[in-house]
Amino acid sequence: GDDGGEAKDTLTIAVQADMADKDPINGSSTNDTLKIKANVYETLIERTVPEGEYKPLLAESWEFNDDATELTMTLREGVMCHNGEPLTAEDCLFSLRCLRESSNTSVTDHMDLENSYAVDERTFVIVMDEPYMPVIANLSFPTCVMFSQKGYEEGNGDWANMDIGTGPYTWGEWSIGSSVSLVGFDDYYVEGQPAIKNVEFRVISEDGNRYIEVETGGADMCYNLSSVDIEAAEANSDVFREYTTDNCYLSFNLRNSPFDDVRVRQAIAYALDIDGAWEVCMDGVGQPAEGLLPSNIPDSIADVDSPYHVDYPVYNLEKAKELLAEAGYPDGFSCRYHVGHMAVRQAYGEFFANALGQIGIDVEIVALDAATNSQALKVEHNFDIYTWGISATNGDIDYANRFFYTDNANNIFGYSDPEMDALIDAAAMEADSAKRSELNAEIQQKVLDECVIVPIYQQEDIHCYTSDLQGFRNGAFQAPLLKYCYFA
Repeated sequence: GDDGGEAKDTLTIAVQADMADKDPINGSSTNDTLKIKANVYETLIERTVPEGEYKPLLAESWEFNDDATELTMTLREGVMCHNGEPLTAEDCLFSLRCLRESSNTSVTDHMDLENSYAVDERTFVIVMDEPYMPVIANLSFPTCVMFSQKGYEEGNGDWANMDIGTGPYTWGEWSIGSSVSLVGFDDYYVEGQPAIKNVEFRVISEDGNRYIEVETGGADMCYNLSSVDIEAAEANSDVFREYTTDNCYLSFNLRNSPFDDVRVRQAIAYALDIDGAWEVCMDGVGQPAEGLLPSNIPDSIADVDSPYHVDYPVYNLEKAKELLAEAGYPDGFSCRYHVGHMAVRQAYGEFFANALGQIGIDVEIVALDAATNSQALKVEHNFDIYTWGISATNGDIDYANRFFYTDNANNIFGYSDPEMDALIDAAAMEADSAKRSELNAEIQQKVLDECVIVPIYQQEDIHCYTSDLQGFRNGAFQAPLLKYCYFA
C-alpha cells in the first residue's frame, strides 16, 4: 500500500525455485537462477528479444578486422562495478579468462585469450584462433559476464561472498529456500535505472499458489504462470506471453537397428500428427513445431519469410506404412520411448505411442526422473526413441547446428556424417551473411530430410503481473530485465 503518497519501492516476484548459487559464470545454471542473476551481472553485448538483434550493453561498439581473426571491443564510458572499481579492458580480459577455466567453456570458443590484449582502459582486442561468427552471440550469453579483477582477487574467487558485477541491482539478503532480495545500484551507468529500488524474489514452488499471490496482492508478479491459470489471470491482471527459442523434439538411437535406417525414421515422422498432438497435450500453450528450429531464431527455415522456407510437418499414415514395409518391417516392431519426468512430455508420449501403434510399432513408455533419464540418454545411450529440447541457446543458430556435429555433447541420437560436420564448420566461419544463411538452411534441410530428429512443439514463457507494473521486458535466455520496470 501507499504510505503518504510515496511511490512503492519494492517489486515482489513469486518464483518457482530458489537460486542455486551466486556464481554468474556457472554454465549449469538453471533458467530460474539466471532470471535472478541477469539483474546483477551483465554481458558486453545484449541480444534483444524477440528481434534477436545484438546491441551495445557494456561494450559501446565492436568491430572485426578484415579476415575476422581479431575482434576489437570498445567499452562504454563510466561503467562502475558494485565494489566501487571502474570496469576496464583488463577486467574484461580477466573475466573471459575466468570463463575459459570454468565449467562454462563454450562461450570462449575459438578465442585465443593468451594473445588477446588491452589497447587502453576502454579498448581490448580478442584474438581468434580462426574466424568464428558466433563469437558475437557468445559475448551476449548471460553467463559471459564482466566483473572486477581486483574484487575477484580480493574475494579469492568465492562468488558467495563477492558482489563485483556491473548490473542495475546488487545482492541483498538471501534466505536460502525462501527468498532472494536485490538492491538498486546507485552508480548504474544509465540515469534513472533501475526505477524500482528493491526487488524480492519469493520462492513458491506450487504453480497455483504463485498466481494466488498476485491475485491477493502478496506479489506484484509471478514467473512461469501455469496454463490452467491463464484465463483467470487475463481477466484480472496483465499476462506476458512470449515464445522461447526452444523446440521439443523426438529422436532415435541411430547407433542401433532399426533406427539406423532412414526409412524407419521417416515412417515414424509421417505417423506423428504434430498439430493434433499439440491440441490434445498443450492446453493452448506454445505452438506446434513449424520447422527444425523456431522461427524467432535468425536463419531458421521455419520463418515463412525465409527464401529457404519449406512447410513442415506432413502427417501421412499411408506413407508411413509404405516406408516401414519398404524397410523390411511390414508388421512393425517394438521399442522403448524415454519421455522423462515432465507431465507435458509424458502426455505427448501417450499420444505418440497410440499413433505408432497404428503402423504396428509397439511402444513401451519409460518415464524416469531427470537425473536418471539424462544418464540413460547421454551417458549409457540406453534408449530407442526419446524426447528432449533443441535451442539456439546463445541466440546464434550455430549452437543448434552443433547438435548434429559428431561427438557433440548435445548429439544424444548418435548422428555422425563428415559432410554435415564440414557444413557446420563452414557456416560458423562464413563472414558473408547471405552465404551463411544459405549454409544454415542446407544444414536444417539435411536434418529434416534424413529425419535425424522430429520437431514436436515450441515452448512459451508466460508471466503475470498486476496492472500497475509498467515497462516489463524480457531479455535473452528468458531473463526479464527488471531495470525497465516502474510502478504507475
